Amino acid sequence: MALMLALPLCVFADDYLVYSVVGSAKLSQGGKEVGLQPSQSLTSNSRLIIGDESAVTVLDETNSKMYSFTKVGSSTVSELVASANEPKSLSKQYLSYMVKQIFSKESKNLSHPNTYMQSTATSYRATSTDSLLLNKISNMFPSGVPVESSVIQPQQLVSSDLDVRFELINATTGLPINREVDVNTSCYIRVTNDTQEPLYVNVLDIDTAGNKYLVLPVDEAAICAHLLVPARSTVSFKSEPFEFTEPKSKETFLLIATEEPVDFSILMSPIQGNGGKELKSGIYRLFYETK
Repeated sequence: MALMLALPLCVFADDYLVYSVVGSAKLSQGGKEVGLQPSQSLTSNSRLIIGDESAVTVLDETNSKMYSFTKVGSSTVSELVASANEPKSLSKQYLSYMVKQIFSKESKNLSHPNTYMQSTATSYRATSTDSLLLNKISNMFPSGVPVESSVIQPQQLVSSDLDVRFELINATTGLPINREVDVNTSCYIRVTNDTQEPLYVNVLDIDTAGNKYLVLPVDEAAICAHLLVPARSTVSFKSEPFEFTEPKSKETFLLIATEEPVDFSILMSPIQGNGGKELKSGIYRLFYETK
């Protein structure tokens, strides 16, 4: 009788689905370490090796939970679940949507858009949400003046609803760069999320000539799983380095963070709001100048 009661515990292990990987994370399999990718299935006994300033987010489909792991080193999924912050509860409908989107080919098509790229509309990420984000950014600055012109002015203050910030890190030294940067310096973004919720982030770079660049790539479906920063954590986007290529250039970097996925590519078109309701957002800005 005791053997029969114990048997299901051995057969039915908890299953987890990888939702997001930021930074360095590997799966230990048969004595080898293989790269961890979204949509991979894990069990409680799966062993992960997570690097410094990295994060793995998984979906617990059985219990409709989302867990984020940032513990550095080698641990089993069950150990990571036990030491993780409070998981985020999801409705079964939204969980089903997330799982479906992970496997969609649109989620794997990443790009740095030159202009606005309309994403696939869904019942969970409507275009109205994007409009609320544009309102948030636009409402911070005087009307009648292009938002991009106001963003690059240090005297124009920005307001944030969420405690989030970022640094530019030298890709060679691993140290924060100075506000005066040598041309051809290679950098990456390090984001710190001090809120109680996971946040989706991106950084918009605007120079004094009005040229814009979205530092982190976006996916066609605007799922943003690859842009997720777990609650109370710091992660580095080392896989997306960029360079300061223009001499004597002044660059403004604007971090935008939201609690739900948005189509960050809308920031590549002229930023215009309608003066209405705003999306709760984290805003943080830094200025740099090349020598």
